[in-house]
Amino acid sequence: MLKHSYLISAFSSIVIASLPFFQTVANAQEEPGCFILDSSGKVNRLDPLCKRDEQQKLRNAMKAQELYQQGFDLGRRRLYKEAAEAFTQAINLNPDFVEAYIYRAYARTGTGDNHGGVKDFQTAMDIYRARGRSDIADQLLVPLNSLQNEIKDDQENKGKPEIEDEPEGK
Repeated sequence: MLKHSYLISAFSSIVIASLPFFQTVANAQEEPGCFILDSSGKVNRLDPLCKRDEQQKLRNAMKAQELYQQGFDLGRRRLYKEAAEAFTQAINLNPDFVEAYIYRAYARTGTGDNHGGVKDFQTAMDIYRARGRSDIADQLLVPLNSLQNEIKDDQENKGKPEIEDEPEGK
């Protein structure tokens, strides 16, 4: 039993000695930015190294812009499926790339995916409103309403029988 008392005492001493270190870690985690603790428990800031995240975001934004331009060029050549794919890749890199949503909406309608187009217009409007630009969001109501009306007309026409041409002899 004496052995166990010694172990418990030694463990308690280690824990007590480590408390300031754990307090330093807890304080450092509350601070914004990058840091590392050295062997003495001192907090060393690593903000220059952490700027890599910002650089990665910049690279993503640049790549997204490049994909957006590709999509725009493909759309002008009426390659709507390929354009929509390029816009999707741009959006994946930058989910707030509102212009990519707008032009993907047009590309999707070019492929017959009107529901996808509606969704993209609505997402673009939501982004503009979140940015405090309801005026621009409201301008997107025109193509959105037009597309919704087209979907409605298509659904109504599906329920009607097709009109056959009259035979030429009559």
